[in-house]
Amino acid sequence: MISLPNGAPLEVVGPPDFLLWHPLCADSGSGYTCTFDVTAKDFEEINEGTDALVVAFVTSLGMDPIHIDGWRIERFLSPYYAFEERPEQRPFGVAVPSTGDWSDRFGLAWRVSVRFTDSSAPFRYGGLGPYPAIGHDETWPYRPSVDGSGDQEETVVVIADCWGVEDWSFLGEFISRDQVEMIDIAAQVENFVQARVRLISGRPIIIEDAVVELLTIFTIRLFSTHRKITEKMEFWPQRVTGSQAS
Repeated sequence: MISLPNGAPLEVVGPPDFLLWHPLCADSGSGYTCTFDVTAKDFEEINEGTDALVVAFVTSLGMDPIHIDGWRIERFLSPYYAFEERPEQRPFGVAVPSTGDWSDRFGLAWRVSVRFTDSSAPFRYGGLGPYPAIGHDETWPYRPSVDGSGDQEETVVVIADCWGVEDWSFLGEFISRDQVEMIDIAAQVENFVQARVRLISGRPIIIEDAVVELLTIFTIRLFSTHRKITEKMEFWPQRVTGSQAS
């Protein structure tokens, strides 16, 4: 186990295997829960996950893994982490008409939630990131799992970073309320929110019209639907510790 002083993120030596995004800590009764997204670099993926991999993640965020009480990992695809930055600007099928390959428009990611028994978290919001991490999931069979084929079924999540929005009624025209998770981003300025819209699990090539529709309605309202766009927002909240937020 590695204990880091002053909640400092772990310095990664060498190329990272994974990148961690939007770490957020919240009280959870007898402790707190830290939730973040993970994307893979080069030839790595997560299958079921392992304790050792989760330890690598939390140490890269500057948290003491000795207080981990449990964890959960959920796989999804999202345009937010895709190679292509603005897929809503053209029909999906134009990219590779012969195959309908969607791999550049949907990025593979994992949602990780880690429970801690600590009474207080080292930070409330860690900023966009990324936080580099070195690790390997021993349960992964060393085979890339995303090929962009028409038969592949996945859970798709459309993510939108936004600010100053109080009326979300426009979403009711496109999706049901139980498909949307609103995450309040800790900051000294109010009304920073990340909206996460979960679409039905299925073949991305089949639900592409719904994805484009959501990306379009978010984009015309100046929401960021890609992490590269959020990266350019100077006013997007940076790392916020408990003392800064109080």
